[in-house]
Amino acid sequence: MTAGSIALAIFLHCTLQTVLGALESITSGTSGNRLIASSAVSLFQTLPLSGVERIRSARIPGLREVGHWTWFDGVFRDPKEFFPRFAVDVERMRSQYGDQAPSGEAYRLAPADWVRFLDEKAGCIVGRGLAERYALKVGDPLVLEGTIYPGTWRFQIVGVYASDNPTYDEETMFFHWSYLNEGMGRPDLCGTYSIDLERGADAAQIAKAVDDLFRNSSNRTLTQSEAAFQAQFLSMWGNVGLLFAFIGAAVIFATAVIALNTMLLSVNERVKEIGVLKTLGFTNASVRGLFLAESVVLCLGGASAGALLARLLWHGQPVRLATVIFPSFGVPDATLLSAFGIGLALAVLAGVAPAIMASRLGIVRALREA
Repeated sequence: MTAGSIALAIFLHCTLQTVLGALESITSGTSGNRLIASSAVSLFQTLPLSGVERIRSARIPGLREVGHWTWFDGVFRDPKEFFPRFAVDVERMRSQYGDQAPSGEAYRLAPADWVRFLDEKAGCIVGRGLAERYALKVGDPLVLEGTIYPGTWRFQIVGVYASDNPTYDEETMFFHWSYLNEGMGRPDLCGTYSIDLERGADAAQIAKAVDDLFRNSSNRTLTQSEAAFQAQFLSMWGNVGLLFAFIGAAVIFATAVIALNTMLLSVNERVKEIGVLKTLGFTNASVRGLFLAESVVLCLGGASAGALLARLLWHGQPVRLATVIFPSFGVPDATLLSAFGIGLALAVLAGVAPAIMASRLGIVRALREA
């Protein structure tokens, strides 16, 4: 039971560390040459489409391309079936994130599929993981019931993309912003501006220049790096790192107390055996070694079981947690090493004091107490 408690604690430690690592990977894989401009009022406030052309016409040095994304939301089959859905400027998306992006392809899609996506106004592309989850394929219809944008929206899948970057998952749907705009009566609004920079450009200076363009308007912007923009969503969870660290430390501490108590009880229950061993010639060092070995087997065995369970359960598959999708949720090797380190530390902590107590127990006293 003690080994099982240790295994459960180590499994929880590995899981919490994997979540933190997955959250960090979402921002670590972002492009360093891209800025995202959102409304300064609220992340969910829309911006005028005219702002895209305003940024382009400003001819800010170092600015390469400007596109826009709009969060659609909507319901597919069931309200519980969540996946991100974005309306985009397809031509700009290909230039910024596709096969024409100078900084590398975020969404891998065949050139023929890009062309088809550009030509089909009601066309959409979905990620490979999304296609596998719902058994979708090219040519299938896809129907969404609008929430933010009311109505029944009908699409046809024209391509399935893949991604090797954890920042850009394979669980998202993209479709034409123009299709959404026409269906809503051409309000000409979008969610965010996606701004690509030339290599080596001063991102901070360009972000300030973009915000200055809208500073005295009713649509002020907040322009920041793509990593900082992604971190905004994660910050809605609060200080996850501190919370997970507190939970993990509390569980490990409780497990250490349990293991220590188990080894102390083991000494008390084996007083006669200790006396017999010493009578047969076992030295104090030998007795200490026996109890330390038992502690190592108990703690490292439990830690190994917990780490193995976490590795088998979280083996790199996509995981959805609330509104965040982790494209590759797997336990890294560093976390496994830390788990074994914790197991070894527990073995020493739980084994040293009982081993010393057992080695100091005299033969006469041991047999008399027994």
